[in-house]
Amino acid sequence: TASINQDGQYNDVLIVNENLIFRFAKVPDAINTLQREVALLKQLQERITLAIPNPTFVNIEGKALEEAFIGYAMIPGIPLWRENFRKINDPAVLNTMSQQLAGFLKELHQTPAEEIPFPLTAEPVREKWSRMYSEFQQKLYPAMRADARTSVSAHFEHFFAHLSAYAYQPKLRHGDFGTGNIIFDPVRQRIAGVVDFGDIDLGDPAEDFAGLLISYGKAFYQHGFAIYPEMESALSRAEFYIGTFALQEALFGFDNDDEDAYRAGMAQYV
Repeated sequence: TASINQDGQYNDVLIVNENLIFRFAKVPDAINTLQREVALLKQLQERITLAIPNPTFVNIEGKALEEAFIGYAMIPGIPLWRENFRKINDPAVLNTMSQQLAGFLKELHQTPAEEIPFPLTAEPVREKWSRMYSEFQQKLYPAMRADARTSVSAHFEHFFAHLSAYAYQPKLRHGDFGTGNIIFDPVRQRIAGVVDFGDIDLGDPAEDFAGLLISYGKAFYQHGFAIYPEMESALSRAEFYIGTFALQEALFGFDNDDEDAYRAGMAQYV
């Protein structure tokens, strides 16, 4: 059997025989991203307890857009979309799942950058968010309601006014730690693995915490504190990042002529 999903922002996904997954680059940056991802995943195999993709089929060197791909065995399970998460009512299961994800993040974040086989850089926090804020103002503000512009401006002005409280040590972070990339085993009632490492880089680990927090809520998030105490101390940073997620999706849509991403990101602001 074969089925294809072309809804992704960066890759088209082909599933073969329900057990192999191939990702084809659909935008220019995705080819370089796949190359980095292959090198990274091979390096992380021995460091991460949860299952992660292990590229077996690699066709990226010198390939054109939509020809470059990587392929690997699927991690058995289902994406932990919110509708799947809401069906889980056992407190013990939820506690175990939260601690599994906290353990994954701790292992990933503690991976030394010098072990990664390609250069990593961390943009200084003020420069990064000043740049992002400026792009939001230039590209997104013209289409926003007046009160939405005021709210976004207040969110950023508070951040810049209290920048010392948002200081962090850059660490290796997943960069897209959300519902579609967390795989759940409904039979064993456990997290089966984590996928899609294409956005990994050095940065604030709280960006990963934010993905977990917005996906499954604060009560679930708090179960991870016992495994990874930094999840609690970084909570204010995570909450700031949550306030930027929709804007980042809209900006991606604006920059890449992706009308669906733009509309989805702008929905709460227009």
